[in-house]
Amino acid sequence: MKKILSCCAVLVLLGLHNAAQAATAYGIEVLIFSRDDASVNSEYWPIPDKAPASGISLSGGGYNERSAASFMLKSTDQRIRNTSGLRVLYHKSWSQPVRKSRDSQPVAIQAGNMMADGYYELEGAITVDRGHYLHFKPDLQLRRNITLEDGSIRTITAVLDEPRRMKSKEAHYIDHPLFGILVYATPLN
Repeated sequence: MKKILSCCAVLVLLGLHNAAQAATAYGIEVLIFSRDDASVNSEYWPIPDKAPASGISLSGGGYNERSAASFMLKSTDQRIRNTSGLRVLYHKSWSQPVRKSRDSQPVAIQAGNMMADGYYELEGAITVDRGHYLHFKPDLQLRRNITLEDGSIRTITAVLDEPRRMKSKEAHYIDHPLFGILVYATPLN
């Protein structure tokens, strides 16, 4: 009898462990905009030592792109579009499983114009995973052509690689002198 109870207890504990490791589906909405009126000529922008991060495509990587009807940041998008000097580069939403094991796939981001170096104006990846909180991890590069005082044109690359802890059902903002990111996560199950 003790062996049967012990086996049952082990099975229950394994079931609880598996339930804790189960994925929660989240809707992730990301809005990225550039500050085109930001003065960058006087700042030093180091050349990144790596190519932009890569990730899976929303059109076939296992995460599902959601329709614009699911957007929570629609009014913010419109305000940015109506503000001089700001430009929306990327606004998409997708659903993905998020596990506590932090093994989520990064989502590839490509937006804006194609630059002379063969990369898009905005390129990189975004990862969303979970510990006690959700973790939003952008690894993005923004390229911009600037005109120097002597009239020559130089391409600068700004990097945004600042992970953030976030709560679901709240808009979170990540700031950079040249661009900004708004992210909104909603549990779906």
